[in-house]
Amino acid sequence: MRTIIIEDEDLTAEDLCSTLKRLEPNTQLCARLTSVREAITYFKTDPPVDLIFSDIQLGDGESFDIFKTIPPKAPIVFCTAYNQYMMEAFQHFGLDYILKPFSDESIHKTLEKYRLLRQAFNKTTLDMVHSVNEGKIADRTKKSLIVIHGDKIIPVQISDIALCYIEFDNVFVKTHGGKEYLINKSLEEMEYLLGDGFFRVNRQHILNRDAIAFANLGLSRKLAINLHVDHPIKISVSKEKYHAFIQWLEG
Repeated sequence: MRTIIIEDEDLTAEDLCSTLKRLEPNTQLCARLTSVREAITYFKTDPPVDLIFSDIQLGDGESFDIFKTIPPKAPIVFCTAYNQYMMEAFQHFGLDYILKPFSDESIHKTLEKYRLLRQAFNKTTLDMVHSVNEGKIADRTKKSLIVIHGDKIIPVQISDIALCYIEFDNVFVKTHGGKEYLINKSLEEMEYLLGDGFFRVNRQHILNRDAIAFANLGLSRKLAINLHVDHPIKISVSKEKYHAFIQWLEG
């Protein structure tokens, strides 16, 4: 397993490396990076990597700045002493979030989660998780997407998604059955990935045609969509989307 550690504290980096090699003997440490600048320079060389362990607060910034500049090609385990970054971590391809000081048990659980992802989805799923961010998706016929919910890795069928929406800068999917999952994609990426059966009706919402119960035409030709999910939801269609939405609904 080819691993990269991003950590500016020598003792922590050494401890993590020895723990990984003890728990996963085939671990190969490809690089230990200590700053945002050094990591960006390193990742520009496109190194082969299977798993990244990264501190969040580095001497010259936050590690999120690395992955905003260079899209990661492997899942990331964020290791930090603070819990306030959790939501942002999972928006940046976070496989797991470990609080320092880490233990053998916490690292072992992370490695088990990684192995499960590899074995259950045969590496191609990992590629799919990152390919939208790299602009490589040409096939819009994907039948499912992967979400990480707590310590579970869950394949969610595209056809089971009723709604995709933004709330407090986070992107969620809501199923026909009412289950909601945080995902690490932007609404623009989801708009492309979900395909022709979905329509982005405004800046915040993408709807599945099959989830639409009916629409009400209000004042000023404002269209309100009613969804038949677990609880009734009303969503407005923006004026600039009105005609395109009607054509899509008819099709």
